[in-house]
Amino acid sequence: MKHVWLIAAALFGGCQPQARRLLLLDLALSDPVALNGTARPWKDAGYTVRYRRFYPHLTRADLGQYRTLVFLLGREPEAPSDALTAGDVALLAEWVRGGGVVVLGYDGDGEGYLDRWTANRWLEYEGTGISIGDRVLEDTTTRTVTTGRPQPWAVARPVGDEPLGSVYEPFPLDRNHVVVAREPTQLLALTSHHAFVRAPREPAERPDAGIAAAARVGEGLVVVISRHALGALGPQYRPSTTPLLAADALVDTYGFLAAVARWTRRPAEWAHVPPARRGSALSFEEAPLPVELQPPRLAPPTGTDATGLPLVPDAKLARATNVPDWLRQQGLRVLWTPLLATREEQRVPRPSATLDSLVTFLDVGGFNLLTGDAYPEGGDSAHARWWERDAVRRAWSDAVKRLGPTSVAWMPAFDYAAARLPPGDSSRGPRGEALPAPCALDTTLWAAGFAPAYAALGRLAAEQRTLVIALGLDLGDPLRDARARGRSYGMGQDFCDGAWHRALVRLGRRGVLDSLPYAARYSTLREAGLLPLYYRALQDDVAERASTLRDRVLRQRRDLYFAFRLPQAPGDWFTLGLLRGFALPDRPLLLLTPEAKTREVLALLRARGMNGVHAVQLAPALLRTRDWTGLKRTVFEDNDGFWLAGEARGSGAPGGARGPGPRLPGDSLVRLVRRLAR
Repeated sequence: MKHVWLIAAALFGGCQPQARRLLLLDLALSDPVALNGTARPWKDAGYTVRYRRFYPHLTRADLGQYRTLVFLLGREPEAPSDALTAGDVALLAEWVRGGGVVVLGYDGDGEGYLDRWTANRWLEYEGTGISIGDRVLEDTTTRTVTTGRPQPWAVARPVGDEPLGSVYEPFPLDRNHVVVAREPTQLLALTSHHAFVRAPREPAERPDAGIAAAARVGEGLVVVISRHALGALGPQYRPSTTPLLAADALVDTYGFLAAVARWTRRPAEWAHVPPARRGSALSFEEAPLPVELQPPRLAPPTGTDATGLPLVPDAKLARATNVPDWLRQQGLRVLWTPLLATREEQRVPRPSATLDSLVTFLDVGGFNLLTGDAYPEGGDSAHARWWERDAVRRAWSDAVKRLGPTSVAWMPAFDYAAARLPPGDSSRGPRGEALPAPCALDTTLWAAGFAPAYAALGRLAAEQRTLVIALGLDLGDPLRDARARGRSYGMGQDFCDGAWHRALVRLGRRGVLDSLPYAARYSTLREAGLLPLYYRALQDDVAERASTLRDRVLRQRRDLYFAFRLPQAPGDWFTLGLLRGFALPDRPLLLLTPEAKTREVLALLRARGMNGVHAVQLAPALLRTRDWTGLKRTVFEDNDGFWLAGEARGSGAPGGARGPGPRLPGDSLVRLVRRLAR
C-alpha cells in the first residue's frame, strides 16, 4: 500500500507542474509591459505564466510543457503583425484533444481579419459551434466616458457552479466583436441591451450579443474571447476604452477574468459546456492572405526565451525622480492645440481675436502649459517655401507676444504624424509589403525631416528662454487620424532596406542575409531566433539618432525638457528608441497619452532608464462628472496631471476638443477645467 501511495504521489507531482503552467503567445509581439494586465488574473488563479515574445508559434515541445495556452491573435492585414500558420492550427487540434485548454484572443478592434478567418475555419473544423464576427460592438448610450469609442459593458452568464456560477454586475470589458455560439449554454458573457455594430449602410442592433464563448473538444476546452477583453485591466498596444472613473467596475472585470482563469483549471466544471459536434473539412484556399503552410517546429529556436509575467516593478521606481518644483506643486495642466490654422491645405497664422481668446481660456482655465504643432518644418529656410517661412515666423512672434505676459509656458511641438516629409523608402511589413509609413531608418527621414524641425525648435527655445520650457513631438492618434496610422511603427515592421542593412551591421550578420528579398526577411529572422536581436538593433539605432537631435538642441539651450504625445502607453521599438534617446538623468520626460493607469508602466520604463511623468487625456464630457473627488484622484494622484486636446474656434475657446462625448461651449468648458485645476 505504501508503494502504491508513493507511485501515485510521483505521478501527481509530475503532472501537477504542467497543469499549472500557462504559455502566452502574442502574434502582435507586444512588449511584456503591455501584457501585465492580461497575465495578472491567470497568475492570481494559480498559473505560472510564461510569455514567449519573439517566437509566437506553437512547437511540439510546448505540448509537453504546458497545459493551458492563451493565444493572442494578430492584426493582419489591417496592420503588420505575425499570423496563424498551418502548423499552429495542427497543434491547436492536438492540444485540446489531449486535454489542454486553448484561449483564443482575437483582435476586437476591427483589425486582424486574417487570423479571425483562420480561427473560424479551425473552430468550424473542430465542430465547436463558435464563430467570431468581423465588426466592433459599440454602445453610444454609455454614459461613462472612456478613452476610446464607447463600448458595451458585459454581463457574465452563469455556467454551472463556482467559479463561473456567480452573477456579476455589468462591467467594462474593452473592445469586442459578436461571438456567435450554436447553443446559449456556450456563452460566458453577453453585451448590454443597447449594443450595435456599424453595418455598411446603417447601424445594426445586437442586444445581448455573445462576446465570450466556450466548447469542449475531446478532453480539452476552447475559450474564445477578445484579446482586448483579456487585457482590460491594464494598458495594451491600443488605447484602452476602460472608463476613467470606473475603478469599482474594474473590480468586477477582474472578478470575471479571474473566474474564467480558475474555471479553466477545473475540468469537472466543463461538463456544463456542450461538447463539439462533427466538424467540417479544413481548407485555407480562400484565405484573405496566404496562410503560412510551414509545419510546426520541434522546439522554439535558440534565443527566443520565455519571460515570466506579470512583471513586478521595483517599489523604489514608483515615482519619477528629479521632478522640478513647478511640476510637483501644480502638476501638468496642458492644452494641446495646433498653433497655426489650416486653410486650403496651407498653414496660416491664426487671427488676433482667436489668439486673444485662446490666451484668456488658458488663464481662466488654470493651465500652465500650451503645446501643439508649431509647424517647425515650415521655418526651415533650406526646404520650406518663402510664404511658409513667413507664416511660421509670424505665428511664433504672435504666440510670444501674447504668452509672454502670462504664467503659461510654451512647448512648441513637431507633429510627425502630419508633417510633410521628404520622399524616401517606405516601411515594410512581415510579408515584405510596402506600408504607408516611411522607412524608420531612412537617412532622408532624419536628415531632411527630424533634423531641420528640431533645429528650428532649438533656435526658438534659445531665443525665448523664459517662455519655452520644453520641445514636443507628436506621434498622433491613430484612432481618429488616418495620417497618424500611416506614421506608426508597430512590431512586425520595419524590414525596409535602410533598417535591414543597418541592423545586420550591428548584428554582424552581413553576407547571405544582405540579399534576402523583402518577403523572406521577417520569417528568416524568426526561425533563426534573431528577431529579439534585430528589434534591439533597430531600437538602439533610433535611440542614437534621437540622442543626436537632443544634444544638438541642448547645445543651444541646456535646461530644456522634452515632451511626447503618444497614442498609447509606450511599447513599440520606435517609441522606446525615441524615449531612450531623449531621456536625461537630471530631468523627466513629459509624456501625454490617453491611458489613465500608467504608474506600473512608468516604473517598468524607469528600470530601463526612461524616467518620465505622465498626464492623462481628458475628454470635455468627462469634466461634467459629479465625481470630482475621483476625477482629481485620477488626474493628480494616479497621474501627474492632465491634457486637453482642442482646436481654437473663431471667437470662442478650444471647446472643440477631439475625443469621446459631445462638445461643450467654451465658457462651460473653461469653468469646469478651472474647477479641476483648483
